[in-house]
Amino acid sequence: MNKRERNQALQANKLGAMWAVLDRAISGALEDYSPSSAAILLWLSYWPPMSVSELGKVLSLSQPACSRAIDRLAASGFVRKSHSGSRETLVEILAAGRVEAMRLQTQRLSTLSAMLSTLAKSEQAEFTNLLDKLLAGAVENRADARHICRFCDHGVCDGPFCPVGCRATQIEQSAQGEERG
Repeated sequence: MNKRERNQALQANKLGAMWAVLDRAISGALEDYSPSSAAILLWLSYWPPMSVSELGKVLSLSQPACSRAIDRLAASGFVRKSHSGSRETLVEILAAGRVEAMRLQTQRLSTLSAMLSTLAKSEQAEFTNLLDKLLAGAVENRADARHICRFCDHGVCDGPFCPVGCRATQIEQSAQGEERG
């Protein structure tokens, strides 16, 4: 392995270690909630009611697994399932769920902000630019973007501030341009 390959392997290894650090931090911030249940609450707190199958796609969950998580949240009084005119079951967040989602989001962001506080302000700005590039590079389509952002505070990171959503829009516009051209 040459020096360049070793450096890339070292960077990739450190990025993998960072995943473990982030996983531990976020798991702690989400308390006793499974990542799926927390993502359901956080997602529904920003978006209108959606079908169980659509929510499962956002979370990359099977329909049965998504239904079980929704049932647990419904039993806690956080969400409600209803039937639309079609055969689909819609899920909407209730007031108690919205409050719980905001509490979890506050804890999540506070935990992650504390991690960032170890960087100087100039390093934080540089890190943000690098994160934007890494996140945008991970997007392949809109469904992928929705999955990446399932835990996000969409009130903070939206529109031009979201590298994931912006990249998904670029991909869609490029595909539309190719269809017309």
